[in-house]
Amino acid sequence: MIEAAMFDLDETLIDRRAALMAFLPDQFKRLGDQLKGVTFQNFQDTFFALEKHGFLDKQKLYPRLAAALGLGSDCETLLLSDFQRRYPQFARLSFGALEALIALRRHGLKTAIISNGHTNVQAAKIEITGLRNVVDLVVISEDIGLRKPDPRIFQLAAERLDVVPARCIFVGDNPEADVGGAESAGMTGVFYGAGSSWPDALPSPKYRIDTFAEVLPLIETLHGA
Repeated sequence: MIEAAMFDLDETLIDRRAALMAFLPDQFKRLGDQLKGVTFQNFQDTFFALEKHGFLDKQKLYPRLAAALGLGSDCETLLLSDFQRRYPQFARLSFGALEALIALRRHGLKTAIISNGHTNVQAAKIEITGLRNVVDLVVISEDIGLRKPDPRIFQLAAERLDVVPARCIFVGDNPEADVGGAESAGMTGVFYGAGSSWPDALPSPKYRIDTFAEVLPLIETLHGA
């Protein structure tokens, strides 16, 4: 029996790409005096080329972005500080995410978020989007010194929810960090494919959803397995 459903944050519960597409024009406009000689298109294209679908830490991204655009160290510090302070306000929930979490709890399942990233940014996004009110647990990598795909971060979350990993599912968009990490911890890994593609080089995921409406039916299927 599945007792807990856990989720990745960025590009799973939160539409990271949509948030950045709203944030980057705002950042460029507000900090335009420091970005003279750089076009917005170049700024945005370089940002997305460097960030590796969110996997590159922003503390590494912004120095590389500034260097690629010929900007100084003062500008990279300003851009990073601005991102950490203002970006969470642009967080956008993925369609159906909040409703799915509410439904899961109504069906008696425990819920959790496990996210890589910096606590101040990730926690702010969770609060602003209302996710904190519909989950039983939030685990952020910076808080505990572990990052997905390390199985220990998944096992820690299960322990804090007082469930065994074998009775947990973990839903995420990253094949290695989310699905592979969860499976290595003894959980059922579920690929969320709404905005991501599964690498051809890897065996197809055992479980996949493309909408949050599929979560409960999947759990019911697992109960009958």
